[in-house]
Amino acid sequence: DGPIGIRFGEKVTQWPAGIAMGATFNEQLIFELAQALGEEARSQNKRLLLGPTVNNVRTPWGGRSFESFGEDPYLIGRLTSAYIKGVQSKGVGTAVKHFAANNQEWRRATVDVQMSERALREIYLPAFEEAVQAGSVAVMAAYNKVNGLYCSEHDHLLNQILKKEWGFQGFVVSEWS
Repeated sequence: DGPIGIRFGEKVTQWPAGIAMGATFNEQLIFELAQALGEEARSQNKRLLLGPTVNNVRTPWGGRSFESFGEDPYLIGRLTSAYIKGVQSKGVGTAVKHFAANNQEWRRATVDVQMSERALREIYLPAFEEAVQAGSVAVMAAYNKVNGLYCSEHDHLLNQILKKEWGFQGFVVSEWS
């Protein structure tokens, strides 16, 4: 696990929180940090990193907001691409998360996020599309529902957008539990 470092390992680095990384606006720095994270993952015999977290920070009550790169879809997408390319350049895969519209902790496993297609595409999906273009090997589905369907069984999100429209060839993992 770990968009900000390897959670289970020996003598691992605690990297800056994603929100601090995002505050740098520096793609090259994020790429270099991600390369170092990829090297550390390999040294710990890890082959898949559960990150980066690319959900938009939309509420101050988001318990996982610190993992994300911020609230701007364009910035999040650019830093996501740099992060994925850096980690994966070291032979470690990334599982970009949490697909999609996962922005709160309260009832995060059951909340039904209601939104228009325009909001979904303009705010919540750009960083995931950048992740696919950057070559992320995996996408982690979110716990929540979007417009009545759980993300892990959402045909529109997983099949129509992720696989058909964006051409994602990797694998989708469910959120834990």
